[in-house]
Amino acid sequence: MKRAPRAACTAATQDQCSLSVESNCLYREAGSRVVKILKALQTLKGTIKLIEMSKQLLSGHTYEELKEEELKALDLDHFDHGVVRIQPEGWLYPGTAPIYLDRLYNMEFRSDDVIVKTFPKCGTTWMQEIVWTMLHNPNLDNPKGDEFLWIRSEDISLDMMFDLKLLKGQPPNYYLKKFNEACPGKKWEEGLSLQLAEVAKSPRVLKSHFYLSLYPDDILDRIKVVYVARNPKDMIISYFYFFEALKPFPMVSTMEDTQKRLIDGQILYGQYWPHVKQAWQKRHHPNLHFVFYEDMKADIMSELRKLNEFLGTQLSEEKLEAIAQYTSFSSMKARGEPLQDDIFHKENKRDVTFFRKGKMGDWKNHFTPELQKKMDHWIKENIADTDLNLKWALAE
Repeated sequence: MKRAPRAACTAATQDQCSLSVESNCLYREAGSRVVKILKALQTLKGTIKLIEMSKQLLSGHTYEELKEEELKALDLDHFDHGVVRIQPEGWLYPGTAPIYLDRLYNMEFRSDDVIVKTFPKCGTTWMQEIVWTMLHNPNLDNPKGDEFLWIRSEDISLDMMFDLKLLKGQPPNYYLKKFNEACPGKKWEEGLSLQLAEVAKSPRVLKSHFYLSLYPDDILDRIKVVYVARNPKDMIISYFYFFEALKPFPMVSTMEDTQKRLIDGQILYGQYWPHVKQAWQKRHHPNLHFVFYEDMKADIMSELRKLNEFLGTQLSEEKLEAIAQYTSFSSMKARGEPLQDDIFHKENKRDVTFFRKGKMGDWKNHFTPELQKKMDHWIKENIADTDLNLKWALAE
């Protein structure tokens, strides 16, 4: 059956048709605008979400930027990009730390990696030299042993510190020279130490001051960690003198200010007790070796034997004795600063500032009776819920 032909439009129907077409056009235009508005809102929502997500680390931690008045009050207004507080714990790090923490989280670790991990000024450099020597220089004849320690054993928590204002936007010259040689065509801003670590030969001996919880949960199943803890009283004395000696860190705080901030958890690199406790809780893991600085000072040979077993180096007693002498405080100080660049304040260029005393109990020469009492209370309070035995850290 054929369909009847459509009737031609009359003048009246032509007006109706025009109106219908115009209405349809307006409707489509309005609909298009609605779609555009909805898309814009979705984009805005996505942008807001992206901004919110950008404040979260891959480790699950979040962070917030400190305000100018906080920076000045804590004597931390020395960084181009300020300082951030890592939450929920409240750890303080330079403003660029989140960038490098996420890159570190995604770092490709190797099964034979060893990380020497400590809270700052707890014997890190000493243990670094010991582990590197045991793995790379057991006969004490490796020419690389003459290179500066901080170059042959990368600090994967260091990149954030290159944001110091007085460094004027770039790392010390020796670091930069080494980077350009080892990583041609790459940008140091993307992580100088992290990229140097990427091209380092195995087994890598790396250094880090970051908390264990800032790494992937399975980090101990993939690598070995040597953790060194130290009496916090001696640690804070060493911490103060180290930053006071650094040219790029114009510290104005007094010794007492620094000690009080340690107790309050308001010093750079975070809080002492959570750092130690995270490692202490994992001390029975076969890939974590926990050692006290004080035990190393009391009987270094005993600690070297334990390390020998942990690292699987199988060195003879004779070689361990030679390494003990080679890595002694006096020997390391005689070899000079761990970095070539003149970044320390010193009256004579021949002076060695980094290696100060390397002794136990120096806090007794600096603490007032009142502060000593506060520190003892702080220590007792923080070890009360643990099996950490730090009686030697308390006042006699």
